[in-house]
Amino acid sequence: MSKLLRLSVPLAVLCTLSGVPAQAQEHQESVVLSVSPKVTRWADVYKVRPERPDDPYYHVRVIERQKGWRAWQFNELAFHMAVTPKALEASRIGKNAKIYSYKDVEIRGAYHRWLDEPTTRSEVPICDTDILSCIKKLPSP
Repeated sequence: MSKLLRLSVPLAVLCTLSGVPAQAQEHQESVVLSVSPKVTRWADVYKVRPERPDDPYYHVRVIERQKGWRAWQFNELAFHMAVTPKALEASRIGKNAKIYSYKDVEIRGAYHRWLDEPTTRSEVPICDTDILSCIKKLPSP
């Protein structure tokens, strides 16, 4: 390979990569909110990394599942709720429970609409106490 070609290939790769923005990573975890002999409630939590200054919240989908139900049966208590860091910490009960992972395309889409379209933010409830208390205050579907 000629010296000129050896120098131009890495330069072309560098130019190509520098023109592509870094894609944000999404942090996801599940937080157990309550466990009883009959019902388990948990929140699937989402947050983009690096954090954005215009979004100080965690975004959650809240799920309830009764013991004895088939794996695909669950109730969605909140489709999308924004939660302060303080409220998320207050919601953690420190217990483990069997929880399930369900398709999350809708919450991820709603969360990215929140990030990309600030005018839609007023449609999403914001929780600043604890998640289960905020769920009780939501209007009935």
